[in-house]
Amino acid sequence: MDNGNKNTGDYLKMPYARVLTPDDETGTYTAEILEFPGCIAQGDTPEEAYENLESAAAGWIEAALGMGQEIPGPSDPYSHSGRIALRLPRGLHRRAAQMAERDGTSLNQFLVSAIAERVGAESLYARMVQHLEELTTLPPAVHVHVLSTPTPAGYRFNLFEGQESPISTGKPFAFAGQMREN
Repeated sequence: MDNGNKNTGDYLKMPYARVLTPDDETGTYTAEILEFPGCIAQGDTPEEAYENLESAAAGWIEAALGMGQEIPGPSDPYSHSGRIALRLPRGLHRRAAQMAERDGTSLNQFLVSAIAERVGAESLYARMVQHLEELTTLPPAVHVHVLSTPTPAGYRFNLFEGQESPISTGKPFAFAGQMREN
């Protein structure tokens, strides 16, 4: 989207996708603007979360404009019909069809499930990293290093003592494992 002569207020008036999610454990609410990566806010009430989101969005826009970045336009809620044309290598197509047959489902349903698992894995990955970073029982010199990208099978990670980068002189710290969502 061309930034033109728009200011922060102009952008905030546009129909960006704002999502409000209640957290049953804490009783708080999280709000985010989907088109602005990392633009997330919390509040004790839906109203407070929304107000905090508008403030965070203003800061997000100002920072992006200050760095000369283009501000993404609002997503079109009607642009995703639920239908896509998908080209696969023959071997992958054959293997997916075999797995769908083994599962007793259609190839279409198998692919939908596989995509849903990946999308869910991305969300779980972000939550897992955040949770590991928030652990208060770790000594200050211990750092989390994720060893693999999210997959439905789990997430490999290691905790390191010393410098933040395990590639540098940090040494393994008594734990390595996989974490799965319950």
